[in-house]
Amino acid sequence: MKTLIQPIFAALRDHARYRRTRAELARLPIDTRLDLDIYDVDAFARRAVWG
Repeated sequence: MKTLIQPIFAALRDHARYRRTRAELARLPIDTRLDLDIYDVDAFARRAVWG
């Protein structure tokens, strides 16, 4: 039973990391994001969490 639940919890943890990362990036001023070449916040956060 434990091995069934572990992937679900891992997916939930990853999704929470994605949401936190995306929120932090969205809070950055647009000038800062453009200086760092972050144009698409969603794609950047996705790549940061899932590679």
